[in-house]
Amino acid sequence: MEYLEKMLGVSVKYHRWKGELELPYYITERYEMRLVELDKMKCIFLWPKDKLSQIGSLKKQLRRIQMEEALPVVFIMDMIDAYRRTAFIKAHISFIVPDSQIYLPFMGTCLEEKYRMEIQSTETLQPSTQLLLFYWYYAKENCIYMHGAVKALGCSAMTITRAFRQLEKTGCFETGKTGVQKYLKGKSSSDEILYKLEPYLISPLADIIYLDKDVIKGGIIADTEEGKGYPSYAVNKKDFHYTGGHELLNAETQAEVQLWKYDPAILAADGHVDPLSLALSQKKPLFSFIKND
Repeated sequence: MEYLEKMLGVSVKYHRWKGELELPYYITERYEMRLVELDKMKCIFLWPKDKLSQIGSLKKQLRRIQMEEALPVVFIMDMIDAYRRTAFIKAHISFIVPDSQIYLPFMGTCLEEKYRMEIQSTETLQPSTQLLLFYWYYAKENCIYMHGAVKALGCSAMTITRAFRQLEKTGCFETGKTGVQKYLKGKSSSDEILYKLEPYLISPLADIIYLDKDVIKGGIIADTEEGKGYPSYAVNKKDFHYTGGHELLNAETQAEVQLWKYDPAILAADGHVDPLSLALSQKKPLFSFIKND
C-alpha cells in the first residue's frame, strides 16, 4: 500500500471481494484476491499462491474473473523475470512487483487526468518553489536532498518543505526519505518536467526602477538585449532599500535595477543571472532561450 501511494500518488484501500465466492475452485485455490480502490478506480488484486500458469491459461482465468465483475485485474508478485515481464506487457496484463516495478496500463488515463488536475489546482508556483525547481534542474541530478537545498538556497527548512510539497503536488516529483534525509526525485527527465511545468512558472521580475550608477553597490549584472545602452542589474527586492524612478532619464548616468521576487544571486554564475530566470523575466520561451544562450 505504501509503495503504491508513494509511486502513484494515489490513496489505496483494500476490501473483501464478494465475487470471489462465485469463482470456480481452480481459480480460488491459486490466488488470494482483494477488491482494491486506487483513488476512485476499482480493480482486483491477485496474489499467486504458487507458480503462475502460461500466458494463455492466465488470460482464460482473467476472463472468468471478469465475468463476475468487469474490473481490471492486477497480479502482485514478489519478483518477475525479464521473459515473463515482456510477455505480460505484450498481453497487456497488469502487474506490480512491490519496490521494483509497476505496469498498470488501465491507470494511464486516470493518472494523467489526476496530475493535470493537481497542476491546475497549483495555478502558479511560489517563488521559493520555482527557485527549488531551477536548483534541481541545474544540479543535473534526478534526486536532491532537503539538507543540500536548504544550504544552497539560503531558505528555511519550513520554506523548502513547502516547496517540496508543492512540486510533489504537480505529479512530476515524488518525495521520500533515505534514513532521516528527505529527498525530492523527478519522475521523468529534467527537460520533460520543465516543459510540463512551464505554464505554471512565474516571472521573477517584480518591478524595474532607474538609479544613478554611483548609487548602486553590488548586485548581479543581468544579461540584457543588444543595444540597450545602459547597465542592468538584478537584485532581491527584499534586500534592496534604494528608491528610484520608473522612467529612464539619462542613459549615460543611470542604470536599470530589476527588483526580483527571489534572490538572483543564488543561481547566478559568473556575475550573470541564470538562463531560466532570465528567460522568464524577459517573457521568452524557456527552451528556445536556453538553446540560443
